[in-house]
Amino acid sequence: MSSRLVLILNTHMPQVLGEGPLLDEPETWLFEALTETYLPLFRMMSRWEPQRFSGTLVLSFTPCLVQQLLACEERYTRYLHLLGRIATRELERTSQRELYNRYEKYPQTLTDEALHRLHQTAGMYLRRVEDSLAFLKEHRLRDVLGQLGRSRLPGVQLWTSSPQHNFLPFFEPATADRLVARGVESFQEVFGREPDGFWLPECAFQPGLERVLTRHGVRRTALSLHGIGAYQPEDPSGPYRHGDLEVLVHDYRIGLHLWKSPESTFPAHPVYREFFRDLGFDVVPEYFDELGVPVPAHKRGHLWTGIKYHAVSGKDVGLGHKALYEPEAARAQVPHHVRAFWELLESRRASVQDGRTFVLAFDTELFGHWWHEGVDWLEGVLQPAAPRESIPAKVESPPPPPSLPRLYYSTWGMDFYSEHWLTPANCWMYALIKLVEAHLPPPVDEASRELWRRFELFSGSDLLFMMPDPTQKERARALFLARYEDLVSRLPAFEPELLAAYPVDPFKCLLVHVMKPGDEAPPPFQLHRLSREDERMARRREITLEPEVREIAGLRVCFQYFLLHPQGRYALRVEGSERAHTFQMPDYGMPLLIAQDARAYPKYDPEVLYRKLGEIWEGDEHLPIKAAPTLRSRHVYTREALAGVLAGRRAAIFKYNKEGYALLRFREQALAPASIVFDDTVSLSDAGAYIQAGAMSVPVSSDPADIALRDFDAIVFTCSLNFESEVPHVRALLEVATRRRLPVISLYDDILYYDLFDGLDVDPELFYRVAVPEQDALAAQAPEAYQPRNLLGVFGTDTVQGKFTTQIYLREALARQKLRVRHHSTEPTGILLGADTGYSRVLHVELAQRLAFERRLMLELAGGCDLVITGGQNGLLYTPPGADRRANASTHIYETFLPRLVVLTVSVDTRAEDVVATREYLETLAREHGVPCTVVGLAMMGGRKLHGSRWTETWFLGVRDEVLEDARQRLERHTGLRVHAIPEEADALARAVLTHL
Repeated sequence: MSSRLVLILNTHMPQVLGEGPLLDEPETWLFEALTETYLPLFRMMSRWEPQRFSGTLVLSFTPCLVQQLLACEERYTRYLHLLGRIATRELERTSQRELYNRYEKYPQTLTDEALHRLHQTAGMYLRRVEDSLAFLKEHRLRDVLGQLGRSRLPGVQLWTSSPQHNFLPFFEPATADRLVARGVESFQEVFGREPDGFWLPECAFQPGLERVLTRHGVRRTALSLHGIGAYQPEDPSGPYRHGDLEVLVHDYRIGLHLWKSPESTFPAHPVYREFFRDLGFDVVPEYFDELGVPVPAHKRGHLWTGIKYHAVSGKDVGLGHKALYEPEAARAQVPHHVRAFWELLESRRASVQDGRTFVLAFDTELFGHWWHEGVDWLEGVLQPAAPRESIPAKVESPPPPPSLPRLYYSTWGMDFYSEHWLTPANCWMYALIKLVEAHLPPPVDEASRELWRRFELFSGSDLLFMMPDPTQKERARALFLARYEDLVSRLPAFEPELLAAYPVDPFKCLLVHVMKPGDEAPPPFQLHRLSREDERMARRREITLEPEVREIAGLRVCFQYFLLHPQGRYALRVEGSERAHTFQMPDYGMPLLIAQDARAYPKYDPEVLYRKLGEIWEGDEHLPIKAAPTLRSRHVYTREALAGVLAGRRAAIFKYNKEGYALLRFREQALAPASIVFDDTVSLSDAGAYIQAGAMSVPVSSDPADIALRDFDAIVFTCSLNFESEVPHVRALLEVATRRRLPVISLYDDILYYDLFDGLDVDPELFYRVAVPEQDALAAQAPEAYQPRNLLGVFGTDTVQGKFTTQIYLREALARQKLRVRHHSTEPTGILLGADTGYSRVLHVELAQRLAFERRLMLELAGGCDLVITGGQNGLLYTPPGADRRANASTHIYETFLPRLVVLTVSVDTRAEDVVATREYLETLAREHGVPCTVVGLAMMGGRKLHGSRWTETWFLGVRDEVLEDARQRLERHTGLRVHAIPEEADALARAVLTHL
């Protein structure tokens, strides 16, 4: 099987084409990109041979760039003539050492070889200028683009984008709809047909945009891995489908080897050209004066010409110490990196969903402009001189891409969300954009359509993104404010008042208030956390925030960044106003930061994050239980039913309680063995100490950020939701479950009854609760005679733990004795660990109906085997608060099933009098029901009774042999019953049971 590449090139340039002096930045960005990237790319497309590339090349053009290409030919030609004048002089200057040093800021001692190398490089630049002029003489750029659209080259797709690279999640749905429509219309006008797809600027997506795209006939788009809810290092990228939309998922893990890469990857190779050292920085200003090349005053001494003589040389080599560039050596290196690229893909097959199709997206300007050799590399990958050996003569068509149930808020920025694009330095610009947006009239006539065209330019992303750059900040600010004033002067009605919020990531939000300036202090923000349950809304906390303030454009812009809950719904007000802005935070996911080693790390320290969220918002202790649940899980209580759901899966367990420990201890018997255990307090080291196990074979994590990074395909909740600290873990597990469509098993309470599913696509068919369906219990009639003889019960003395553990060890030991054993577990954990039936109680039926059902169930189990094992839930002597011991669960279990044989569980510090009292209590119950009852022996767990902070636990301390032996002798002497250590003497206990059958 051969790797298949889908390469997406996002081709965009800000609105930089000017009318003033040439060589004045930022217009030269466009001209350098034309010379080094766009024209070489157009030449490559004119030579395109589909049979030489089995993948897909996607060329995305922003309307903003296209319009500049159509309008720039005259100015670009003049620029090339100026550049040709410089290149011609460089060819002359590099032929003589004295002439070369005459214009250098820092004259050098050059060898003949070095001077010859400079001369060769100068010739390369002159030929490039001449080739570019020849291309323009032969082709109009409008015709080049039109022909590209008409040709429909096999293996090539042409996409459009928003008009001015507008960052679509910033806008209201109607505005985003208009911007997508304009992008499609602009493409049709130039390329003469519908676009093949739509590039979302910065891969920025929020749910709802998929409907906008398909409404305008867009069939394809690209997202980051976060856009499909993928956060784990091994989550697969590649092509997917969401409804009618093909979603190409870019793999940043591979893309980092070419873009913003670690020092050791392709563009950073020492022989490649260094981008940041330019001729215009190395020569004295008089050089350009003598050439008659006009240089703007603010660029004298640091003019970008695109002529660069130095190589990367190494990561620790400063700009002033770079080695000279050798074009031939750089070209010779390119084929090695072409091969290395395909080898890289071959090594990463496991990271793509079909094992072969890789989707990579880059800014087109990377190739040729930033990475000078990048166009040659691109042609080596896309149009190799000969087919790669790994490509078979006939390549099978890939299978249809898998369907995605939903898409997620995401970008391809620094943390895969929006903080890279929306910062404290530019958030006031966002506020003014939103203010103007709120006043735009519908585009129904020429005047209103002109307003929208100006708004497209004003709201483009580029000026916002330039603000963090100190060299561009003032220019971007001035141009943005000029466009703002122009727009406001044209609006038919304008009221400078705005209240808005924008999520930066799933945890951080920007709150904005725009108002008229005044002498009084700006009113504080009032933020309410909402719930979908109206009766709970009044109990939510209200937070008062003092915003930061900026006076700008005759307005007061107040803003505040604040931590909120993922998927939480909030109402924002300002003090003294009833007007509210209601919003919802985006889907849960982990913002990640990319380090220099290309690995992804969580942006937040989850422990600190959730503690801070708790301090802010969890003032009440109410858990999010739905008052009127609309969904419920499917109830199961038999091994057969659950085996069809879990067999062969690996489970994530929440949490590390006695049920969780049982699932680890008896992992070999589990329907879905535990692959990871999550707990809100217990860590891996704590868990190892807890069971005196040393290194744990199954990891235990208390980090909610770890949930999305782990490999599992089923989830088991071993407890009811009891504490606020558990909510982030449960929410994160449910997010993963709904995204991956995993089965979710609740041992106790129905997880669907909790108010944790806002924004999640819940399929109740995937949720299971270990419980008896009411209809099963109601349908069972009481048997006429209930007297099964082959029944063994395991019960506790006082509240000693170990009953369930003893049942499993004894069940396996009896099976080794060739007995046909069945197991009815009164713990719901049982059916995960090999029991035939298991649940903790029958729900919502009267006691008589429950008794009838359970006895009928036991008769069915006992009828086809030699022995049925069951047991209690607490000690037989346990006295519930406000009741007597006859109300405890173990007494109910005994009186329901009436086992003829009993094993009692003890520990090393169980009192002998408690064992005697338990035996006497059993004899009393047996006489009352007219059945025999024999206590076979005692099963002793090697631990002491300890009281934990949340549960009563048995902590296995590895007690000394002499302690065990002393306990054995003491209990046997005072009770007359044989003590069997568990698990060491489970077989001996099984043989003792056999003698009583």
